[in-house]
Amino acid sequence: MTNNKISIISKRRVVQLSATFFISLFVLWSCRKEETDVGQSLQGEGLDVTTIDTFSLITYTDELTPMPSDETAINLLGYYRDPVFGSVDCGIVTQVRLSSSNPSFSASPGDVIVDSVVMSLAYTGIKWYGNLDDITVEAYEITDDLIREDQQYHTSTTPNYIATNLVPIGEEVISPDVVSDVPLANGDTLAAHLRIRLDSTLLGDKLVSINEAGNMATDELFVNAFKGIYLKVNGSGLAVGQGGVLYFALESSLSKLTLYFHEVSDPTLKEYDFPINSSAARYNKIDFGRAGTDVEAVLTDSTQGQDQFYTQAGSAWAIVHIPHIMDLNKDSLGDENKKIINKAELVLPVQDFEQDGFDPSTRLFIARVINDSISDFTRDYQSINALPIYDQANKEFRFIMTLEIQGILNGTVANNGFRIYTTSFFASSIERTIFNGPESTLKDKARLEVTYTDY
Repeated sequence: MTNNKISIISKRRVVQLSATFFISLFVLWSCRKEETDVGQSLQGEGLDVTTIDTFSLITYTDELTPMPSDETAINLLGYYRDPVFGSVDCGIVTQVRLSSSNPSFSASPGDVIVDSVVMSLAYTGIKWYGNLDDITVEAYEITDDLIREDQQYHTSTTPNYIATNLVPIGEEVISPDVVSDVPLANGDTLAAHLRIRLDSTLLGDKLVSINEAGNMATDELFVNAFKGIYLKVNGSGLAVGQGGVLYFALESSLSKLTLYFHEVSDPTLKEYDFPINSSAARYNKIDFGRAGTDVEAVLTDSTQGQDQFYTQAGSAWAIVHIPHIMDLNKDSLGDENKKIINKAELVLPVQDFEQDGFDPSTRLFIARVINDSISDFTRDYQSINALPIYDQANKEFRFIMTLEIQGILNGTVANNGFRIYTTSFFASSIERTIFNGPESTLKDKARLEVTYTDY
């Protein structure tokens, strides 16, 4: 078991979570929801059981500083304009590698004719977030020396690149098809994936020249001669509510750069693949444009989070405090009157409208604030329990808090508040959720429901 720490910095605080903490999230993914019956066996005859949901809550949103985004399982490409969160611009910066060292494209220099160059990207099981609209793709050759080991890249890392778009005019608009098999020129088909045609002269001829100069003898020589590609989507023409982000698995065998060519003396079509393999450095470049949005307003003035508050993968998390929970251990005169918690749930109603393509998260995690530097599991969500699943019918998340609230009342757990965020935490998702606060003008409000027994 590792003791390594991962630092996640917010505007107000630094959060350090062990690697085991996040590995457990994936273990939890397939579990079913369970409810604890703690306290039930302690109920005796004649004891009163009471339910209350009028606790004061303080809710707001904290923004994270740019997160590590290199070598994530999912890479993000797309652009959307969210009416609440603002614009989200996701690009991919990646190396490509040799599929074989010292490849021979032809018997003699100058004998290669490039037919096309195609960047292929394999979809993940999620495939996309937002709207499955047409995308306007751009591609640029980077000038940075990417390093996979002992180097960390963040969502804010801006690549240096040659400002010449490698996507030919007329090929930049693509309609993503996440379902249909892709036919190939040789008659074969491959599973659905995105194919981006790149310039056969600007890039294709350069790759041929690199080979003829002997710089494909080794991977090291090749990545020094061709450092990689920056893929992005131009979202300048999108209206509010339009756009989406595609999800890709770059270490899939379908994800690669392919050079299609033939020789002057031989019209037979040939190809050579440059895969994005486990040696290739890569990262997600993500920009959030929040100017003038409701999210920016809450980040600027946390009191506005009492109306509605937010969480967004890799960018911001929701905060909930229960400042007066200890009052439950007192009677109407202020004297001690301890309780046994039979059941406690934190209920967070979600704004989820049919016409909105930006769906809330399907699962969320809740973490206890230990102090300004550390978050931890709550007592109710250890590895044997399930993460809450979004209740689409009632448009809400319910977090079991029975053991946690009992611990706070017993004095064994500090009441420092809770952080709520997506399970795909390390910049490998872009989903977001809007919660009604405890002072929302809407009917359903954030609340803590507690059923207890006096003793």
